[in-house]
Amino acid sequence: MWMYASGKFPVKPMINIQPGIGWTEKNIKLQLGCFSLVWLKDNFYIQGDGNMKQMGSLLKKKNLLVLISILLLLLSACSNNEAKGNAEEPALDYPKKPIQLIVPFAAGGSTDIGARILEKYLPQYLEGAKIVVVNKPGGSGTVALSDLYASKADGYTLALTTHRAVAMQPLYGKTKYSHDSFQPIAKVFGNQQILVVRGDAPWKTFEDWFDYVKNNPGQFTFGVAGGIGSGSHLPMAELERLAGIKVKPVPFEGTSPAITALLGGHVDGVILQPSDAKAMIESGELRAIFNAASTPVPYFPDIPLLKDKGYDIAYDSNTSLLAPKGVPQEIIEKLQEAVKKTLEDPAVIAEFEKVNLQIQPGDDKSVQKELDEENRRSKEILTELGLIK
Repeated sequence: MWMYASGKFPVKPMINIQPGIGWTEKNIKLQLGCFSLVWLKDNFYIQGDGNMKQMGSLLKKKNLLVLISILLLLLSACSNNEAKGNAEEPALDYPKKPIQLIVPFAAGGSTDIGARILEKYLPQYLEGAKIVVVNKPGGSGTVALSDLYASKADGYTLALTTHRAVAMQPLYGKTKYSHDSFQPIAKVFGNQQILVVRGDAPWKTFEDWFDYVKNNPGQFTFGVAGGIGSGSHLPMAELERLAGIKVKPVPFEGTSPAITALLGGHVDGVILQPSDAKAMIESGELRAIFNAASTPVPYFPDIPLLKDKGYDIAYDSNTSLLAPKGVPQEIIEKLQEAVKKTLEDPAVIAEFEKVNLQIQPGDDKSVQKELDEENRRSKEILTELGLIK
């Protein structure tokens, strides 16, 4: 392509030439950033993006002040373009180092198991990714979520957590974060919450158990994964209020240690997700007493729902992937697409089914809506129970 400057001199645009001074037979070229300055037979030309404009005789060599002003303007424009390009780079080459996936509970529980599945399969749909699961139990999830809240918003620290850990614990006023302090990425799976006892316990049915706790206030002990006031505690606490019973919660850092304590005879029962106890229920080692969720357990439909026993209690346990607020939207979208494809993978579906976890995909907006509702409902219940003011 030929361009004519002032109709006198055919000049080829000089594109993609390295910064420096270029000499041709009839002109001198000085390239600065994204612009070229060409001196051609006493005329001064500015070339950028393939276009060349003649500045005319006004810009003679002696007019240095004018020339310097133009140079500064051009360099400023180049710098702005370069800065804009650099701002987009993190998303383009993400991820370029390992991604830490925080789990707020001890190893072996359903949240940890779900995280291990993501650790294994997510890199197949997030090119270059290496996922590293890090368990940070304690404080009903506040230890892990406080770390997430304080993390750099670069997409290299994420958390797989229950909604209740995010939405409820800030209500106690002991965290720097609130239920809307994080950036949801995607919902991953959901579950129910059930009460289990040992297979050799004297309570065969809900009615057997209820008669015992009604006549023996404070004698029945149950393990709570996450601690007092956690999502595992709330269903029983509300049942206490509605049914006029009294039981004793015993806090544990996670589901696995709570089950160990139950099997060892240190507590009488545990509130947990059915996926954590399926094999032991099937073998008779454990027995389910009630389901505190809004829906039946697909593989244990006969576990009675509390709402079917006349108590308006429905606690579902949902788990989502979160990031610190402020992560570039391009990175969030990249993660969302990778999670979506991962959860659609037949091998991943089989893995979740194998460990009895129910995949429930959801986008960031639906996750935040659920967190908002969970926060509202938890505040209402905790206030009624006298756990918060």
